[in-house]
Amino acid sequence: MNKIIEVKHASVNYDMNLETNDAIHDVSLDLYKGEFACIIGPSGCGKSTLLKAIAGFVFPYEGDILMHNEKVVGPNSERGVVFQTPNLFPWYDVKHNVSMGPKFDKLSDEEVNRVCDKYLDQVELSQYKNSKVFELSGGEKQRIAIARTLASHPEVILMDEPFSALDSFTRKKMQIMIRRLWIQNKVTIFFVTHDIDEALLLGTKIYVMRRGKNDIIKSYNSDYTHRLYKDTKLPVHQEDKYIKLKDEILSLLED
Repeated sequence: MNKIIEVKHASVNYDMNLETNDAIHDVSLDLYKGEFACIIGPSGCGKSTLLKAIAGFVFPYEGDILMHNEKVVGPNSERGVVFQTPNLFPWYDVKHNVSMGPKFDKLSDEEVNRVCDKYLDQVELSQYKNSKVFELSGGEKQRIAIARTLASHPEVILMDEPFSALDSFTRKKMQIMIRRLWIQNKVTIFFVTHDIDEALLLGTKIYVMRRGKNDIIKSYNSDYTHRLYKDTKLPVHQEDKYIKLKDEILSLLED
């Protein structure tokens, strides 16, 4: 597999005088092409800070973050970000929101329309192309945010608890959709969550962080996202192996 992102002993502290504890401390991980990497941990453990550092929004005072062996020095279109809040422009319609990346890349109007239609179709919101953002539900807004990110053709999509504000039914639908989009677009995803089941059912790689440690305490390879809809005797979340792994992660978070 091709390595895309390297986090090498990175520490981030929001206090320039280093008088407070690090938000993340001595974190190392590698992100490979085609992975769906999930990072699990409670609020305050540093997982969102790690995502922001990979995105180039904050910088480590120790260690390095590299993409294709080049130091991350700021935000870049190769690393798209989807936040918990969709961060759409409410005064624009859906099409205008999704087409901002292609327009910034100076594509022709015809190509902008093609890209916009492609990704609105993928998130199943083509019929809302001319709607205003304020007319949409929370789940629909997050779909638009995902379509807008995909329209810029990033190599890596960084997702910071994108479904945590949604109701359980909508959240399950969004999990199914993001799994499909990941496969369909052959994109690499780094996904922050505090939900163990969400991490296990989406991720091909699971990283565990714990409050007070502020670094990766353990990682797991996982294949449940590939097996979820294949014929099995039991749903994967009822398998003994799945339950055992979930309990192990839970015990790590409680220690």
